[in-house]
Amino acid sequence: MKSIAPTLALALASVLLLSCGSNSGSASNSQSSSTPGQAQGVYLGNTSTGYALNGIILPNDKFYAIYGSVSGNAFYVCGIATGQGASDSGKFTATESDFDYCDGPQVVYSGTVAATYTRGSSISGSITENGNAATFTGTVPVVSLFDYNTPASLATISGSWSGSLTDGESASVTVDSSGVANGISSSGCAFSATISADSSNKNFFDVSLTFGDSPCELPNQSATGIAVNYLLSDGVTNQLVAGVSSASSFGIVFAAQR
Repeated sequence: MKSIAPTLALALASVLLLSCGSNSGSASNSQSSSTPGQAQGVYLGNTSTGYALNGIILPNDKFYAIYGSVSGNAFYVCGIATGQGASDSGKFTATESDFDYCDGPQVVYSGTVAATYTRGSSISGSITENGNAATFTGTVPVVSLFDYNTPASLATISGSWSGSLTDGESASVTVDSSGVANGISSSGCAFSATISADSSNKNFFDVSLTFGDSPCELPNQSATGIAVNYLLSDGVTNQLVAGVSSASSFGIVFAAQR
């Protein structure tokens, strides 16, 4: 296990705020369900392997965990783990594929996730790959920076963004008002994407990405994933993080600011 991904918490900025129950029994009942979506939301945290973690669990319990390092307000991504999970009575389990660029070209690992969560508050657990385990913790960001229950709006991401890709290249992307995005990396790889607000009316976007011809490392390949836009702690700088993957062959992340 070269660099275990943050496990599940997944992609970026805040989760579902719960109404407080009138007693502990009602709170318990709200989590004692195997219905998908009990753990949904965005969590920010860290892993025991030293990475910063941005993660999201979707309403269907699929998750994306994006990990890397933070310097100032900049998030330098070097990997993404994603997979299908299940939530039940405050516990979340999943199988995952981990696309790791932290030490060079992509290496793909597979593993499992086991975690416990408090809805609208926190998540913690472990991820196991190749017989090795790492732990992680994540908490929901304050609602003033990101509200998971506010429907995503293309108006919030339209315009120009600059940032970096998982392999360390810099990149710039422009998103138009209809959600069509075009970008280019520092190596000259052109890529395009379509972005749309998810039908769940939660605060994340669905992304379909296609790479151009050479010099792209993945010429003419496509992938699908999610994107989240949120404010950083300064309350001014916007962060856009998009994570995509194609089956078990590759995963890539674009992390940008403006």
